[in-house]
Amino acid sequence: MLCLHGGDETPESFARITRREFNKLSERDNFIVGYPEALNKYWNDAREDSISLSHYEDIDDVGFIDKIIDYAIDSFRIDPSRVFVTGLSDGGLMALRLACERSTKIKGFATVAASLTLDQLVECNADTAISLMMINGTRDPVLPYEGGQIKIDDQEKGSVLAVEEAINFWKRESECDDKSTTRDIANIDTFDETRSERISYTNCKHGNKIVLIIVNNGGHTWPGGRQYEGQKAIGKTSRDFDAADEIWKFFKGL
Repeated sequence: MLCLHGGDETPESFARITRREFNKLSERDNFIVGYPEALNKYWNDAREDSISLSHYEDIDDVGFIDKIIDYAIDSFRIDPSRVFVTGLSDGGLMALRLACERSTKIKGFATVAASLTLDQLVECNADTAISLMMINGTRDPVLPYEGGQIKIDDQEKGSVLAVEEAINFWKRESECDDKSTTRDIANIDTFDETRSERISYTNCKHGNKIVLIIVNNGGHTWPGGRQYEGQKAIGKTSRDFDAADEIWKFFKGL
């Protein structure tokens, strides 16, 4: 499993935000977890964003991830049919680019606080059906749940689809019908002011799965993780579930 950090973050800061839960899970269930690092802390996720160096210089981050996967297959004898990618924020956008461009090489994708950008949508051409989990807060002040401009420090960073539009896009691409199963996630922490629900689309032609976890009143945050900035900047963090646990359960079931 490759874990892609957010913009202006590092592999170490991503591990801290997630409370190193993926590391604990990897030790328990015997899988390899890796934390690649983007050039100057930003991924080239296919947005038309001329501010960050990775976009301005058109850094080949897809090729970079390819090489990491190939190295892991050659050096650690991992199962090439069991490669997974997850990411937060900009890392989630990069994961979605990989879903568009490396669907035959990566078994499953999971994103937190991310959605397809309009620039990605234009170029998206997945070679096969994908399995995808998206986890999004409805009160995300950075990447709006209802779609629109990504905004960081009042700078516009590209337009994103509404989360449910992105899910519908992947349903169509993966030939899933509209039949779904919805269940509430237990409201364990009544003080975090969030409630969450999981919507699963499993009636897909190729046996793949599309899952959306909606964190009502949640922000640009990692559920169960650290509140890495103040609520005014990034919104609220759900304490009802751990995103790492949900993501790994999703991947294990593929």
